[in-house]
Amino acid sequence: MDTETPNRFAPWMVRLVAAWLLIGAFFKLLVGTPNDLPQVVRDLPMELGLTYSLVISIELALGFCALVKPAWAWFLLSGALVVFDVILTTQLGSDNCGCFGSKITMPPWLMLTIDSVLLVGLLLSKPWRNMPRAAPVPVAVLVMAIGFAIPWMMDRQVGTGITADGDPVDKPGRAWLEMNIEDWVGQDVRESPLSKPPLSDHIDVESIITDGIWVFWRQDCDHCKEHLANMVNTEIGERMVTLVQLRMPTDTEANRVVSMMPSGGFVQMLTLPESMDYVITTPGEMLVENEKIVGAKEGVSAEESF
Repeated sequence: MDTETPNRFAPWMVRLVAAWLLIGAFFKLLVGTPNDLPQVVRDLPMELGLTYSLVISIELALGFCALVKPAWAWFLLSGALVVFDVILTTQLGSDNCGCFGSKITMPPWLMLTIDSVLLVGLLLSKPWRNMPRAAPVPVAVLVMAIGFAIPWMMDRQVGTGITADGDPVDKPGRAWLEMNIEDWVGQDVRESPLSKPPLSDHIDVESIITDGIWVFWRQDCDHCKEHLANMVNTEIGERMVTLVQLRMPTDTEANRVVSMMPSGGFVQMLTLPESMDYVITTPGEMLVENEKIVGAKEGVSAEESF
């Protein structure tokens, strides 16, 4: 018979780590977008919306399990913290790790420090030693299933052409739209997602000149600032330039960094409203010739410009 004193501290340390994990998961669920995922995760060979929902599902299922059955979850939580630390090392030097979405800035070095301290604290609590049994197995399985299912029931992704007017009001929270322009290559611009709601509600490809270079940009994007400023010297009217601003609710004159951009009769200025989030790495470029999309790149630099 085991007469060892029950380990009372470890369960609460496990639950503390779980609470930290759940905070990040709920921020991603409610206000984040796949833009907030680390690049190494975004590059996984899966559809981006699926990757995003799966990441949140795993975090919620693990966090809920740890709250009710810490003896089950401590090992997986330790592994998750190690994985987080490895991923965060690839983001060092960035302004925001995206762990709490784009609305709350968390420098990767700070998140790396917090996760590492939690990992050390978890291991020092010796969670493998004589922890109380806590909730019954069926309860743990049930809360894990609930946690895994929540992101699929609260999916905020909007597809193109799935509604008559592109109105995303039926989405639970702020909707987001993936603009994977690299997948549009080869399509006629008048049959591409640009011609379908919700994008067609704000970009009328039937009434504008579509040929030329398209640039998708945000006003607080430093890379957009450099790219558009460079285009002032390189774009001198030999082709049409269509500049599409992706508006955000946080846009103000105070956070505007874009100050120079091409201008003249060969420039078209379009705007996508702040009513939803747009998942694309800006600046994005799209080249259209004879009404056909022949090239597209996200996060393009001046050297890579078409």
